[in-house]
Amino acid sequence: MQFLGAAFLLVALVGFSTTFFFPLARGTFTAPFTIYAHGALLFGWLALFITQSMLVRAGDHRSHRRFGWVGAILAAGIVVSGIYVGLYATRRDLAATGQDWPFGGLVNILIEMAVFGLLVGAAVLTRGKPEHHKRYLVLATISALGPAWFRFRHFMPYVPNPIVTFSLVADSVLLIVAARDWRMLGRVHPVYVWAGGAMVTIHLIELTAAESQLWLHAGRFLIGL
Repeated sequence: MQFLGAAFLLVALVGFSTTFFFPLARGTFTAPFTIYAHGALLFGWLALFITQSMLVRAGDHRSHRRFGWVGAILAAGIVVSGIYVGLYATRRDLAATGQDWPFGGLVNILIEMAVFGLLVGAAVLTRGKPEHHKRYLVLATISALGPAWFRFRHFMPYVPNPIVTFSLVADSVLLIVAARDWRMLGRVHPVYVWAGGAMVTIHLIELTAAESQLWLHAGRFLIGL
């Protein structure tokens, strides 16, 4: 789990390097406070994921349980700030493009925040079942890293339809952790089968419905237009 957490952190650092870290270092990045807060909460979540894995490995389950509530607070902050970020990004993109697609994007952002929150909630409810608990947290983190993967398009501008391509790459991490289960346990844990399968299904629905009239109308309603 430590290695997986480090890999998650690396994806986030590389993914957001071109749109946040490099512009921030050059002094050219400007955004509302909510953007900074959301980013800090996300990286706090990743740092806690690694820390919790280290505590379990060291057998310090008492500290692990104590820090678990920090994770719940971080997750709630990620969801709330993520909604505000979605509203800000939608208004920004509408003003910049004059097109309708940002409305569908807003619906997908809200769905993603709901998926992340539900997965973390499932992890909290199953904290007495460690094998379920940790897998729900892995799925929640995979879900949260979708935007970081999408920003890899800046390194690979030749990739066709990047939102579809990198969404599939993001979800393919589920195949890696499922393969590890198969190798270690001789089977794939039900959390990865059912909750992971539901997560991927929702992502596929988002991709196919993002520019549908239903999504666009919902986005207009949500933003108050």
